[in-house]
Amino acid sequence: MGKRKQRSVHKPVEVSNHALFRWLERTGVVDVEALRAALSLALDRAVAASAAMGAEEFLILSNGLAYVVKNGVVVTVLEQDGRYKHVRPMLDRDNQSDDRTNPDFYGSDA
Repeated sequence: MGKRKQRSVHKPVEVSNHALFRWLERTGVVDVEALRAALSLALDRAVAASAAMGAEEFLILSNGLAYVVKNGVVVTVLEQDGRYKHVRPMLDRDNQSDDRTNPDFYGSDA
């Protein structure tokens, strides 16, 4: 008896993030420009503050995400994985009022 050719197993095609984004955009399923405008507006205050300090490259940390901004363009959005957790306590400390009647002013060691 002759050998039979073994059939290859059909795997579903994978869809890249780029292709998925373009499909959403071009089919009209999602209004990409409206999302872009909403994200830009949401980040505007942080971008303005960074620009006032002369920063051209910076991170915006918000709601568990890290927005990477370079030369006024959000180039990627990453999950905040804890690498920047030291920034939050510094921000909280700096944002406390200088109210010495507030028990939190002196910290937990007082």
